[in-house]
Amino acid sequence: MRIVKVLGGLGNQMFQFALYEALRRQHPEERVLVDLRCFNGYHKHRGFELDKVFGVSYEEATWQEVARIAYPYPNFQCWRIGSRLLPPRKTMLCEQSNFALEPEALTRAGDTYYDGYWQHETYFKSIKDELQKLYHFPAFEDERNLKLAQQLCESDSCSLHIRRGDYLTDPLRKGTTGTDYVMRAVNKMQTEVKPERWCIFSDDAGWTKENVIPLLPEGKVCLVDWNKADRSVNDMHLMSLCQHHIIANSSFSWWGAWLSERQEKCVIAPAFWMTGKNVCSPVAEGWIKI
Repeated sequence: MRIVKVLGGLGNQMFQFALYEALRRQHPEERVLVDLRCFNGYHKHRGFELDKVFGVSYEEATWQEVARIAYPYPNFQCWRIGSRLLPPRKTMLCEQSNFALEPEALTRAGDTYYDGYWQHETYFKSIKDELQKLYHFPAFEDERNLKLAQQLCESDSCSLHIRRGDYLTDPLRKGTTGTDYVMRAVNKMQTEVKPERWCIFSDDAGWTKENVIPLLPEGKVCLVDWNKADRSVNDMHLMSLCQHHIIANSSFSWWGAWLSERQEKCVIAPAFWMTGKNVCSPVAEGWIKI
């Protein structure tokens, strides 16, 4: 039996569920389950979203099944405290604090409880086609997104993700993708491909209008700021329709770029994903780090 703990926002859930799907295919003779109990008392983001957004199916582990191979935390706060104080059981595979690739994640023998984010495409690259079908975006229902989607598909477009918000104070991300990164990434993209259209996604429209839009060709920029709350998945959908991508150190735009089926895409990503020492980057093979 294998159990994958799922926690975090939509992008992180997609990484964990991708591992879940890879494990199901790697071990068809075993039961592979998910543990969703950490969403109890978890007040960030919008709870478990994969079933609502993508209609995924899964088997959820019972309390007794979790207790067999891990600690059956009833809620997020218990996991948060317990994971710091209690030593991992032999049947638990806990991701390292620097998010290093775990080479035996897929091949490890015996019952295993997976506790981590698993943000490396190595875990699931072999099932990319299946994941692109699984993570099939819901159809746009409004004219604004429909019109922009058509324009992106018909042009040599580039998505640009600006994430500020909590990143301005988060000690692990503060200063990693500020104005300097955006300027260097835009210049590099202009050198590489010269996109015909720029599509910007930002949680700080005011700052973006003042500091980023002036860097881009006049009349070729669209700032997407209308997909709010549970409609934010539309932003990831629009990102995936672009030919090229400048991502933030964010799992959200990582998936927007990775799920793009456009050919010969250029993806630029931060060289430093976090500020911690020796933190491993999840940037995919072939993407440009700056």
